[in-house]
Amino acid sequence: MKKFTVRYYTILLSLFITIQSTAYGYGYAKEEDPLIKVFKAVIFYGRQADWEKVSREVNTINDRIADIYSIFEINLRPEIDLAIRNQDFQSLTNHMANLVFFAIREKFYYNLQEKLAIFIRSKVRLGLAEEYYLTLLAGNVRNYDVRHKTSLHKDLYHKFIKAGETIGSTGFFGAGAIQPDVKKFEIVTKEIENLLCTAFPYFRAGKDAQDSQ
Repeated sequence: MKKFTVRYYTILLSLFITIQSTAYGYGYAKEEDPLIKVFKAVIFYGRQADWEKVSREVNTINDRIADIYSIFEINLRPEIDLAIRNQDFQSLTNHMANLVFFAIREKFYYNLQEKLAIFIRSKVRLGLAEEYYLTLLAGNVRNYDVRHKTSLHKDLYHKFIKAGETIGSTGFFGAGAIQPDVKKFEIVTKEIENLLCTAFPYFRAGKDAQDSQ
């Protein structure tokens, strides 16, 4: 009986390690995303008026700001730097929120570029976009809803669910697989962007959005 118990728990431990390793391999590790960490740090140090640390934190995501510029042809770094030089906390938070908006759009952009062809990558990107929203922007959207008697947060939550439904499914070992709906994904994610711009009217949209108008 003792041997059976030891063997049983050994199997459970091995299964747990395998699940954890798979999660990390697919990018599901719960280590906080760098943009989320920096955003929180910038707000924290900005409230303390520790502008040297704010600048240091922003410097760690120069690559993210450059990526956004390469896609959307918009550079938020000069505006962030100006807010830091002027020690303007409100302006800084606005520009950081706009940066998060572009980071969400970046995830949508790459999914559309790949036409949702790689399920796990599409799912991880969409999950991260939703995490950016829920962790960094949702609080302000809820405040907007209270002030304007709207339901933008509820609408955004359901739009993210709909977007998840459009990326399809691999099924179970290929059985019952569902093909992605790229066009519907594009429509739903554009609706998410529009709702965010309603809650944050100071957001800059970028060249690609201007060209599509």
